[in-house]
Amino acid sequence: QGSDMRPPNMVCVKADVPLSELSNYQTELKSATGGHGFFTMEFSHYEPVPANVQQQLKAAYKPTEGED
Repeated sequence: QGSDMRPPNMVCVKADVPLSELSNYQTELKSATGGHGFFTMEFSHYEPVPANVQQQLKAAYKPTEGED
């Protein structure tokens, strides 16, 4: 979506990112910014999963006891 500069020497980045892509983001951001970076997130919307990702999810799915 974009970014803008904020004083003093800060950059605000706004983006739509799948939640599954954020599992290590906190660690990566802290590492890239020397521990000074932070982020917030909020729910935006649901979106259909692409067909190739659907296939990967189906292949990786292992039903738990009691599930079909």
